[in-house]
Amino acid sequence: MSGEYKLSFRDNSREIGRTQMHLGDITAISLPGTLTAVGNLRSKIADIVIGYFAAESLLVDETTLTGDAPTDPLAQRGIKWTVGYIDTTQWANAPTNTIPNPGYQKLFTIQIPTADLSLLASGQEDLDLTVDPGLAFKTAFDATCRSPYRGNVSVQYVRYVD
Repeated sequence: MSGEYKLSFRDNSREIGRTQMHLGDITAISLPGTLTAVGNLRSKIADIVIGYFAAESLLVDETTLTGDAPTDPLAQRGIKWTVGYIDTTQWANAPTNTIPNPGYQKLFTIQIPTADLSLLASGQEDLDLTVDPGLAFKTAFDATCRSPYRGNVSVQYVRYVD
C-alpha cells in the first residue's frame, strides 16, 4: 500500500497550514524504516520553517504534536515554501522495464507553510540546496518521498511564495 505523509503547521495567529507528500509502499516490514525516514524528513522541514508543527499523519497513523502557537509574528501559514520535484523513475515495473512510468521527469510541487525567510540570501527567492539546512531537507525529501506515480523523486527547488 502506497503511503502518504501529511503535516500541519500552526502560525503566529494560530491558523493552520498543511502539506502532504507521497511515500513508497508501507508494509509491516517497511513500517519501522518509514517511521525513521519520516521523522528525519520532519526534522529537516523544521530547519526551514518558523511555524510550529501542529499535527502529522501517516496513512496508518495520526498524532497531534502540539497545541501551542509560535511567538514569532512572521510565522504565518501564508508564507510558504514551494517544493518543486521531479519523478526520476523511468520504468513502472523494474527490473523488467517494459512499462514506462507516465510520471517520469514530470515536475510536481507541494507547499510547506510558515517558511523561515531568514534562510534566504539577500535578493533571492530560492533556498540554497547545496548547503544545510536546504541540502539536509533535499536529502531527506529525496530519500523519503515519492511522486504521485510512486516513482523516486529529486527536489529541483525550494522557493518562497507569497
